[in-house]
Amino acid sequence: MCGIAGIIRFDGAPVQETALRGMALAMKHRGPDGDGVHVVGPVGFAHRRLAIIDPVGGQQPLIDDESGLAITYNGEVYNYVEIRRELGEAHFTTDCDTEVVLRAWRQWGPDALQRFRGMFAFAIHDPRVNKAFLVRDRLGIKPLYYRVTQNGVTFASELNAIAQGERLETDPDALSLYLRYGYVPAPYSIYKGVFKLEQGHFLTIDVASGKIDKTCYWQLDPALRPVEEGAALEQLDALLRETIKLYVRSDVPFGAFLSGGVDSSLVTALMSEALGGGVRTFSIGFDDERYSELPYAKEAADRLKTQHHQEVLSPDMSPEFLQRLAGCFGEPFSDSSALPTWLVSQVASRDVKMVLSGDGGDELFAGYNSYPAVARASKNAALAPIYQAVSSIAGNSRLGTFAAARSGTWLDEHHRQRDTFGETDRAALTGAGIPEQPDRTDTKTDPVTWCQARDVATYLPDDILTKVDRMSMAHSLEVRVPLLDHKIVEFAFSLPLDLRLCTNGGVTGKYLLKRAAERFFPRAFLDRKKWGFGIPLQKWLEGPLRPLVRDLLDSSDALSGAGLDGKQVRRIVREFYEGRHERVGQVWALLSLELWRAASGVRNAQAVH
Repeated sequence: MCGIAGIIRFDGAPVQETALRGMALAMKHRGPDGDGVHVVGPVGFAHRRLAIIDPVGGQQPLIDDESGLAITYNGEVYNYVEIRRELGEAHFTTDCDTEVVLRAWRQWGPDALQRFRGMFAFAIHDPRVNKAFLVRDRLGIKPLYYRVTQNGVTFASELNAIAQGERLETDPDALSLYLRYGYVPAPYSIYKGVFKLEQGHFLTIDVASGKIDKTCYWQLDPALRPVEEGAALEQLDALLRETIKLYVRSDVPFGAFLSGGVDSSLVTALMSEALGGGVRTFSIGFDDERYSELPYAKEAADRLKTQHHQEVLSPDMSPEFLQRLAGCFGEPFSDSSALPTWLVSQVASRDVKMVLSGDGGDELFAGYNSYPAVARASKNAALAPIYQAVSSIAGNSRLGTFAAARSGTWLDEHHRQRDTFGETDRAALTGAGIPEQPDRTDTKTDPVTWCQARDVATYLPDDILTKVDRMSMAHSLEVRVPLLDHKIVEFAFSLPLDLRLCTNGGVTGKYLLKRAAERFFPRAFLDRKKWGFGIPLQKWLEGPLRPLVRDLLDSSDALSGAGLDGKQVRRIVREFYEGRHERVGQVWALLSLELWRAASGVRNAQAVH
């Protein structure tokens, strides 16, 4: 993958190349294979390149000689060969998808986005109309940050590039949202005035006037339709095969992450089928068997006859390493699975430059444990008024208590499953309320589908995909996510709920996806309990990380510089070590916040970077 950056000035003054090169240098890890800058007066683009397609001819920024259009591009449009044929082969000077994107934009403008299948974030300058465009892919797989000031717009793939030489102030609302979710959700970033461009959106920037318009060109809109299981399975299988064939287009060595779970195993199986075998697979595990799926990864690798690489790792627990990890995100981030993602990326990057991953299967096909919980909560909430009425008539207090226990909403259950800190603790820590988050879903369907769509709009891009992007890019490794091809996403959200979340003989997720995997793996392999890509966090916090927690969080002014109540921080930490182990994620979130502050040089809530 690559790193992009740019400066667009509204005062007409020329952009300085030195500023662009500084932004690009801050993202050297994203693109070790080359760099470039392009300046036309008040518009300047920068690029760091990780060469995957056409390593020789794909240097950027890329300029169209006929129109003057310029692009700096991060991503892959997997159907670029087909679009290139549509545009006419004779017009091309390279074999890379970047030129296809640029010429498609010249031909169709923003309508070209409807033709692209892939992951991307890019900027285009069209001097014919003196406008610039910032674009992010449908699912938000590739990152794009931007800052708007009176003088213009600055943008980059990572926050650290925008922060070069700038005084950035921490946003208290973003900090509150971090405490709730464990990440900062779009459109916020941790800094005031710096934003994430939302998935499926693009900005139009009028360079002369400074006017900025935001356009949503894609939004998930679940439209469930009746379909027989056999027909749905046939459609899914055909769509998966077609997608995998597109996603293995590469001019460099590649492989697959293989955790041993359903999603990565199926992607690897389809990849092996498409390539006729010889796939390189990569797995990691820990010495704690409760958090290691290595036996299942090995079973899948043996069945598929892959060239398998697996390691049992003892990760570096030094403060320096953890601070480095926290610094990769540019803002606080507390998903502890970032650590194994870092490690498996490190292992894979020794042999390949690109891997396929199974990310997205849980959100699309209801694989998370939270979805059955939502289904039960919605059923209980629907029955609660009946229990209440019967108890009132019968005078049965026990029945009334039973009804009250089931009167919570399914939305409460969804938030309970997703939130790091509850409302009471958040208020105690910050002394303030939590800003309202826009729903970003527009569906009137069943509760489980609503929660899935919500996760696709928030949790997926702002947590899962952010984690994968930063940890893989730290090792200059490209990760492709075929299950998140928008055609598969739209297909999954057209299925009746019972083809995603099966309720026959118990509530289990990923029903149709598992059916698609049956031709590769036995049911015993597919139906085992979901693990997740976790780490023995409680064991580590109680063991090797306890001195670090004590040094950073066990004081009356802990995190007071971040605007939090240090006494409340200390209370939460103390309660965890006294046996309230449900606070394990909260302690890790607070520790991650302090590690990020140290990595970023942040000293107080109004600090500069």
